[in-house]
Amino acid sequence: MGLLALGGLIYGAVQATHPGLDAHGLVALVVTVGLGLGWVGWLAGLRRDRPTVGVCAVALVAVCGGVAGAWASFGAVVVGVAAMCAVMLAGLLPATALAGLGIAAAAIALAIDGQDVAKLAAVGVGALFGLLLGVVRRQRRDRLRSEAELAVAWERGAVEHERAELFAERNRIAREVHDVLAHTLSALSVQITALDSIVEDGAGTDEVRAAIGRSRRLVVEGLDETRRAVRALREEPVALDEQLTALATDEGADFRITGCVRPLPPAAGIALLRVAQEALTNTRKHAPGAAVTVTLAFGEASTRLTVTNEATVRSGVDPAGALAETGGGFGLTGMRERVELLGGTLDAGPEDAGPEDAGPEDAGPEDAGPKAGGWRVEAEVPA
Repeated sequence: MGLLALGGLIYGAVQATHPGLDAHGLVALVVTVGLGLGWVGWLAGLRRDRPTVGVCAVALVAVCGGVAGAWASFGAVVVGVAAMCAVMLAGLLPATALAGLGIAAAAIALAIDGQDVAKLAAVGVGALFGLLLGVVRRQRRDRLRSEAELAVAWERGAVEHERAELFAERNRIAREVHDVLAHTLSALSVQITALDSIVEDGAGTDEVRAAIGRSRRLVVEGLDETRRAVRALREEPVALDEQLTALATDEGADFRITGCVRPLPPAAGIALLRVAQEALTNTRKHAPGAAVTVTLAFGEASTRLTVTNEATVRSGVDPAGALAETGGGFGLTGMRERVELLGGTLDAGPEDAGPEDAGPEDAGPEDAGPKAGGWRVEAEVPA
């Protein structure tokens, strides 16, 4: 396109100015050559991103076009094209100055050649039209560029959003798998430790078999937990009341429900279930034999789970024995993080009054048991 425009520019200049060997013809030849050089310079500056070269080249085209405008209307067209190119390259104000150079060159040529001054008006009209057309094209170019940049930014944002969702889903899967294994293996560790104790005490075959049966039941429960985690990952609603009923029955805890029972979203239901499992595991480890109460309260906009254990234990049970040294799984710290990700809260601390400077932040699940009084874990999520 640039070379075709160059050919058309030179052809029009030759037809309009008629270069030759006389004084008029030599001037026309200089004008024609100047137009060609100016257009080539404009193309070079545009392709190599050199605005200074482009501006100087457009100025040459405007001056040569103004001189040609003293002889033919073609010069007015050239000045208009130069003004349009200058707007595209440098903006409206510099382009107006360059168009002024073309008009000034036309005025000087008309004064020297004694031509009709009315031709100067044609050059001015051509310059004005070129400026207006350049402004329109520049605005269109800027708008297209902005739309392209916006599209690229939107695509990048979409990619980052998908990546964030992928990372969040990976973390969610890892958390579910970790919590299932942590609870099951922790409970199994406690049971195996108890089995080892009764074997050392010379327990009978029936008692050993019963302990092995309880261990087998823990493995089965672990498989059930895995299935529940898979259902949660599939975004299936969680019947938390049924699962807590089964859990409390297995742990020998008292289970109570208040409010209008409803299925919970998977994330909220699994989070409260994990809190109940962790709290019951800690109670079994640190306060074995203590009476435990699990309360599930359905509110209008939230659901609250409370697990409490009394300080009183059965006589002859040592809360500081081997069971308290077994692994603790993910812990209430991890449960607190899970609940807070859902916009909820989790508090854990002594049920009875402790030291004056003690609070839920200072307490940990290892402090639970008769020595610290009763223990209370309360989690609430918006669901």
